[in-house]
Amino acid sequence: MKHLSRYSKVSQSGGVAVAFAVVAVTAAACGSSDTNQQAKTAADHASYVENTRCAGVEESREADAIISGQSVSAVRPLYVAMDPSKSDVAEQLHGATVLVPAQPGMTAEWLNRVLECHSAQATLGQSQAPNDPFYLPDAVVDITVKPAKDGFAINVSTERTHDAQRVLDRANAWVQARGPAVSSR
Repeated sequence: MKHLSRYSKVSQSGGVAVAFAVVAVTAAACGSSDTNQQAKTAADHASYVENTRCAGVEESREADAIISGQSVSAVRPLYVAMDPSKSDVAEQLHGATVLVPAQPGMTAEWLNRVLECHSAQATLGQSQAPNDPFYLPDAVVDITVKPAKDGFAINVSTERTHDAQRVLDRANAWVQARGPAVSSR
């Protein structure tokens, strides 16, 4: 006869309950993400962002210069490696990287938040400019701002290749219409 300790008896009888609890906690954690996975449309996502992240956020003069394209130094395609575990990595277009110079007092985190709110407002029709690369009228874009050498790299991305090309096309047209000398490589 096999000898079971008191712990293993409890484990066998409570194993199913523990497994269900782990699944429930994991599902709850996944559902509370700030990216609003339940959004059905771009407008739903924009409403969610505006309601949860934009209280007290106003575009500053420095952010206005970025949003208008006045302070953009370059636009480049944003490629993401498809399978980084393989030696022959394939890259896929995910959108555009907009490079802007650093501004006094501006942080990457604050600029990210301002641009997310701008994107949400533009998607909801509250402020729209021709070829604004920080939103697509009918798709969700992800904006990530990171410090770069002497400024910020603003990645505007989307998962769908067609939408990624639209983001890049809009970014290039946007800066060309403003006239600054930019590189798009």
